[in-house]
This record gives sequence, C-alpha cells and structure tokens, in this order.
Amino acid sequence: MAKAKRISGMKCDGPATTGIKQVLVTRFEELHGWRDAALDWTDPEGVHSMRVASRRLRSALRDFMPYVRKRNLTPAFKKLRDVADVLGRVRDLDVAILALEQIEKQAPPKLSGGVKQFVDNQREVRERARKDLKATLRKSELKQLKSEFQAGIDKATASAESLLTFADVSRTVILERLREFERLTNGLFKPLDAEALHELRIAVKRLRYAVELFQQCWSRAISASAKRAARIQSALGDLHDCDVWIDTLGKQISGARKQKDEQYVAALVWLLTHFIKLRTKHLRRALLHWREWERHDTSGRLRTVLNEKPRVTRSRRKKEIAATQAPEVETERVEEAVTIVAPEEILPA
Repeated sequence: MAKAKRISGMKCDGPATTGIKQVLVTRFEELHGWRDAALDWTDPEGVHSMRVASRRLRSALRDFMPYVRKRNLTPAFKKLRDVADVLGRVRDLDVAILALEQIEKQAPPKLSGGVKQFVDNQREVRERARKDLKATLRKSELKQLKSEFQAGIDKATASAESLLTFADVSRTVILERLREFERLTNGLFKPLDAEALHELRIAVKRLRYAVELFQQCWSRAISASAKRAARIQSALGDLHDCDVWIDTLGKQISGARKQKDEQYVAALVWLLTHFIKLRTKHLRRALLHWREWERHDTSGRLRTVLNEKPRVTRSRRKKEIAATQAPEVETERVEEAVTIVAPEEILPA
C-alpha cells in the first residue's frame, strides 16, 4: 500500500476552502492513479492501494462537509461509495483466500477436502466480484466521475465564505475524531459485541486519516498519535475479518446441515474453531495497543499539539524573519518621513 501523497503547496494559514479544494483534488488523483494496478489480478496490492485511496478520499470528504456546500458533492460522494464497496469486496476476498490457503495446509487429512471445497467456493465468488470491479472501473465511467467530482468541488468551495484558515478546520476535525474515538473505546470491554468493536474500528481509522491528512500543519510530535492509531486499527481490522468469517461459516454450516453433508460440516466447524481462536488473539492485540495509547497519554499529547500555533507557510515565515532581522532600516524610514513633514519647517514663525 502506497503512502498518502503530501499536499503540495498547502498553506495552513490560508483560507480553509482553498486548502479543502487542494486536498480533494489531490486525493481524487491518487484514487484515479491506481486504476490500472487495481485491475492487475497478478498483484492483489493494486486493489488494496486503490481501496485505501478511496477511503482517504471519502474520509476527507466527510471531514470537510460542514465547511462547504455539501449538496454539490453528494452525487459524486455516492458514486465514490459504490466504487469503494466493489473494491472492498475484491480486497476482502483476496485477503481471505490467501489466509485460507495457508489454513488449508494445516487441516487434518480427513477434513482437507471440505476445506478445499470452501476455498474454491470463495474463489468463484471473487471472480464475480472482479467482473463487477472491472465494469465499475471502466475508463469512461471514471472519466465521467472525475468530471462530476471536479465540478462539484468548484461549486462547493466557490460560494463558501469563511474566515477560518485551513489550520482552524484541521484542529476542529481532529478533535472531533478524537472525541468520537474516546467515546467508543468502551467497545473494547464488550468482547462479544461485534458491532461495538466495528464502530470503534471505523472511529480510530477516521482519527488516523485525519491526523495523517493534517499533520503537515502541526509539529512533528503529532505523527506519534497517527502511528498508535494505526496499530489499534490494524488489530481491530483483523478482529473484524474474523467476525465476518465466523458469521459466514455459521450460515454455511446451517446450509450444509440441511444438505446432510457431514464431511463438509466437519470441515466448516474446524474452520469456525480456528477463526474463534484467532479472534481472541486479535482482541488481545487491540487491548495491548489501547493500553499503549493510554500509557503514553496519547490523547492528551495530541490535544497539547493542537493547542500550539500551527505551522506557517515558508513564504510567510520568510517575511516574518525578514521583519525581525531589519528593524533599523524600518526605523530610519519612519524618522525620515517625520523629518520631511515636520510642522516647524513648513509653517511660518
């Protein structure tokens, strides 16, 4: 997976709408740039990279909606969600099949046939998902989406008037995402509540993406929170995958029992047991990473960074430095001006 592209020419102390437009245009170009790689079935990382790019774009859109005329972006947002859904189906199956192929090697000989049958079924599902992805990513479709998205951004930001700077928006967004994450951390203490854990995973993912997006406006200390959030997200993501497979296998077992396919049922029960054990492992990881977050007071440190002055652009910084380095010149100019207009020299005694 490629790292998010740094927003070139970003002025954190500039108008919020200008920065918002820069971000959305850059993030869409990233998404579009992964199109060919996503359709290369020989390397599943292409789909993964395009999926992550779509997540970053949609996360940024969600963050910026309160600051733009959102109705101009709603149609494109829905289409982007459809693209993300198809990418997600293919990526989830890619990951699952790779994992199942390794699990298949561990299966007892008498169950290996049933496990192989399940893996083959997933390959068939993936082929259908890939066909859907190919249709969704047709060049004509993406070209139209790009045109609609660009027009939507122009309208959404052109008439939005605000005295806020991009740094002001970034501070508000990160703090909102942080509060959302903190509110949902109780889900970690409900280990059987898959929905609560899923909501927490989404919240920490949004916090991470927000920090990564805006970190160039703040001191480098902010990056530590993004890294710790990524660890929690990773553990919860693996846990969520297990929850999906536990649910899927439960349904498959019910169907196989109706068909009285005892060998297949036995293989599926073996797989179910495997994922239940694996889920517990990932839950422990998530708890450990959350404890690390708490031990380092990551939330407190993140708030401290956001209370500091944001970084200024290089051009403005140069002007500030120049102003502090040449006070004598400015003083001389003022004195000269005063001398020229001294009243005693131009009025009669």
